[in-house]
Amino acid sequence: MTTEKPVIYHRDGHIGRITLNAPEKRNALNPVTWTALGEAVAAAEQDEEVRVILVEGRGKSFCSGLDLSQENEMFAMMTGQAGAAQKAMFFKEVRRTQDIHTRLERLSVPTIAVIQAHCLGAGLELALCCDIRLCDAGCLFALPEAKLAFITDVGGLQRLPKVVGRAHAREICFRGHRFGAEYARRINLVNDFYPDEASLRAQALDLAQEIASNPPLAVQGIKEVLIFDETASLDESLEYNAARSAMVVPSEDMGEAVAAYMEKRKGTFMKA
Repeated sequence: MTTEKPVIYHRDGHIGRITLNAPEKRNALNPVTWTALGEAVAAAEQDEEVRVILVEGRGKSFCSGLDLSQENEMFAMMTGQAGAAQKAMFFKEVRRTQDIHTRLERLSVPTIAVIQAHCLGAGLELALCCDIRLCDAGCLFALPEAKLAFITDVGGLQRLPKVVGRAHAREICFRGHRFGAEYARRINLVNDFYPDEASLRAQALDLAQEIASNPPLAVQGIKEVLIFDETASLDESLEYNAARSAMVVPSEDMGEAVAAYMEKRKGTFMKA
């Protein structure tokens, strides 16, 4: 990786990677990083060959949270003199960042967060946008904003209760404490954890390849129905589910999937 962008996107085969690329800052997030994240998400949206995306951090940590250095213009807004103009600018920047996270969450292909060492604050909010979260055994999680006198604000308060339930989410947000991988798995914040970073990355890639080997029209249709269901009534969701299913039946992928199953071989699938 030779680019100096703080977030990059690239693809190997059908596996895409959105990589936080500021290891010297433990991938701390700021407006420049979020702009680069938006560009990486846009690249993934436009990539017709990608079937699964790994969201990962380069270096020792997945993400240490908000960049608290003076280089972060947003942090300067948070600690500067309060005023109408400052508050308007801060509101606008938060909404922009929220939109980037929502675009990541609504990517048409499954996403897997590959989390090593630290997943704190804004980093946890980023990981919550992914469909699946995996971590290493030494990983630490937190939403520490309450300890720092501000409010978690780029989606953590909305997404965390849907993942771990209301009571666990409230405790995590109110206390601002750090907790480890075993507790994270117990409350379903992560799907699983692995002994070390090497095992984590290997298992994440295996999972991505397994998902990518399935017919992509079906996998993407499933994700779209799951996303629609989050804001729709039961009847609306069922109707959309039926309509979305009708879009992929019949298809060349279905014929190939049945043939591959009967012949006990891996299928070869196309998007259209």
